Amino acid sequence: MKLDRRNLPLNAMRAFEMAARHCHMRRAAEELGVTHGALSRQVKQLEELLGVTLFDRSHNRLDLTHAGQRLLQSVQQALDLLTTGALYLDPDSINGDLILAATPSASSAWLLDIIGDFAHQYPEINIQLRSIPPRVKQIDSQVDIAICYGAPESSAREITPLFRERYVPVCNPKLLTGNRPIRHPLDLLDYPLLCDRHNNWPRWFEIAGADELPNYKQLILEESFLVLDAVKAGYGIALADRLEIHRELNSGQLVTLFEDSLEAAEEYYLASNRKAQSLRSQLFIEFLREAIQPVVTQE
Repeated sequence: MKLDRRNLPLNAMRAFEMAARHCHMRRAAEELGVTHGALSRQVKQLEELLGVTLFDRSHNRLDLTHAGQRLLQSVQQALDLLTTGALYLDPDSINGDLILAATPSASSAWLLDIIGDFAHQYPEINIQLRSIPPRVKQIDSQVDIAICYGAPESSAREITPLFRERYVPVCNPKLLTGNRPIRHPLDLLDYPLLCDRHNNWPRWFEIAGADELPNYKQLILEESFLVLDAVKAGYGIALADRLEIHRELNSGQLVTLFEDSLEAAEEYYLASNRKAQSLRSQLFIEFLREAIQPVVTQE
């Protein structure tokens, strides 16, 4: 029988997941509130339908086969997704305020786009975005979720790494039109180099194998978001993380010039309430991770 959504044996898969978790039919049956025989029949029927053995029943033990281990992972993910989706339908659990905090550069470079998409999907949530400085140590107790550059210090917060920026040279392709092709890192010096007050260009050139630099033209701007605005406008070449400019890279507004990347000094961290994480916070954290994961894994 061809397996598709119309005949997917959901009850049997739920029985299998319970049996696989306990590796014991009787305990699994008790938790599901069915008889031992009924649960065993569902599992056997699932094995017959799939044409594989899910459990090794030898030596009076119940162990998952390799096929059973693979199926268990998929079934658990699917059941978690179904449960989460059903919970998120409850407007009383979602309605309310969600207070976020992030550095101004992260907010302007990539976070605002994610917040906008999230707000469109969950209009029941009222979002407030506050600014925090880089390397902040203490976070206001009113903030539900903080995206911090550098790890904060708080026993009341769950602190988890989010990602670390990696900077590569980028420019508006119009800047290159009619000019000498860029084949070597030192060819970048024919163009204005854009940087913020931290000026990471010397470190990048060292990584790229160009230690001794002649004088070169620079446009130094106070904040990193101004550097991004300037590179999009075609004023020069800048170092940027792919997450900051992923939409511009996808649209062709910006192009990368070399794959040599400079790792940021600090990671971004996610700081959320350890004991009282609301459903709104859980939603946003999942949404945020899903949004950035495809981009940061390319680096």
